[in-house]
Amino acid sequence: MLFEAQIIRFLQLNTGVGFISFFQAVTLLGGLLGAFITFAILFFNDRKLSIVFIITFICASVINYILKIIIARSRPFDIYPDIVNYDNEDGYSMPSGHSMSAGLFVTFLFYINIKSHSSKLTKTLCGIFLVLILGTIMLSRLVLGVHFLTDTIAGAIEGILLAIIAILLYNYYQKKSKKKQYQK
Repeated sequence: MLFEAQIIRFLQLNTGVGFISFFQAVTLLGGLLGAFITFAILFFNDRKLSIVFIITFICASVINYILKIIIARSRPFDIYPDIVNYDNEDGYSMPSGHSMSAGLFVTFLFYINIKSHSSKLTKTLCGIFLVLILGTIMLSRLVLGVHFLTDTIAGAIEGILLAIIAILLYNYYQKKSKKKQYQK
């Protein structure tokens, strides 16, 4: 954790007030604002998938809350008094809920991007943009002093895995539903 604290210290010492404000805004994309934007995009592309997304988001949030209680890892600013809490967070640190949400959002959006009829270039650029959003949200949690690097990595992996499971189940039931329609 000492190495991770040094990363946070470096980021906070080399980040001006303007960048702190920027990261405070970016971190909102890892919360309800990001959920709303993702839901809206999914709703206009695939209404059933948007419902799956909301259910997955709620389940993932509950799982994340339970994991935080089980792991019970203190936040960086609770352990190291020189690390500033720029986001007024409290509670446990591991795994990062914002990073989990961002991983979930990005994976669902990446899925509809791949399924779209856009050109390969557009899909590639969109994919890169989504990965950059995820990375920026994860970085914001470090800059704001509320998570260690491993918290954000664990959160992102959690979100990505839960999204993949939800999408696989969605596809399975979509195929099963279509099969029943053809049999009638």
